[in-house]
Amino acid sequence: MRFPVFALAFALAALAPVSAFAQAAVPAGTVGLLNGQAQATGLNTPAHALAKGDPVYGGDIVETRASSYTMIRFTDQGSVLLRPNSKFQVEKYQYGAATSSAPTAAAAPGAPAPVAPLQAATAATQPDSSFFRLLKGGLRAVSGLVAHADYSHYLMSTPVATMGIRGTDYEIAMCEDACLTDPTVLNSIPPNKTVAGSVVSGVNEGQIVVTSFTGNSITLGPGQYAITLADGTQYLLNGIPAFLNSSAAAGGTGVAAGGATAASAAAGGSVLVAAGSAAAIAAIIGVVVSSSSDNGTTATTTTSTTPAGR
Repeated sequence: MRFPVFALAFALAALAPVSAFAQAAVPAGTVGLLNGQAQATGLNTPAHALAKGDPVYGGDIVETRASSYTMIRFTDQGSVLLRPNSKFQVEKYQYGAATSSAPTAAAAPGAPAPVAPLQAATAATQPDSSFFRLLKGGLRAVSGLVAHADYSHYLMSTPVATMGIRGTDYEIAMCEDACLTDPTVLNSIPPNKTVAGSVVSGVNEGQIVVTSFTGNSITLGPGQYAITLADGTQYLLNGIPAFLNSSAAAGGTGVAAGGATAASAAAGGSVLVAAGSAAAIAAIIGVVVSSSSDNGTTATTTTSTTPAGR
């Protein structure tokens, strides 16, 4: 007896990971602002150029070009602003409010049931989560409702450390290019240490706990920056690194250096000034902070000026 082709296809589909269906069904967010060029590569889609308003899905890897900034606004009201030459992955994203509201297509008589009901059932049984990964470059992020509901369900990872948050606006950057010779960075670590392969973390509002792959951790509050070296040791920096000045220009209050008018124009979709200018960059960053949820949480922080774990 020959096995019907449609039955074989159905059996193979049943073996596919449920998470792949769930993540690909509903966008995790959209490109809120784009200053320059960026592209995304999906779980089952080739690399393609992004434009403002394009969807970003769970599993997508988003890359920015030189002198380009891209903001992703997630469905839980969180945001991520990618710096130039950055590579970022939406490793896993689940937000029930967005998934459960997705429309379901009616099946034709005699046709197999659509996948959407399975996605809805999956969303109902899986906890909301926001797991991201910075692979290259840097970003500034504002946590959304997923983190507000349960901080343990939000995580930002890098090759050398992970960031747990407490309702926050923070930034991280791999130590590349200008960071390698940044005076603030170099003056904050012992002379026998190297910054190659490290990651710099800082907080504008709220609190983050940076944990290295060796288990060391350091807690940062507003205005505090630290570096996690490739060997897992961590050091509190004595100021904001110069290479992050374009990001720091907006400060931790959500007010862009270009002024409220510039930020408002950017949010409304007006044409920004020339790519790479300080005012345009600061306006974008200001929009990220002012248009996202800060969860209304400010925590007392504890820090250490020596490597954690020593």
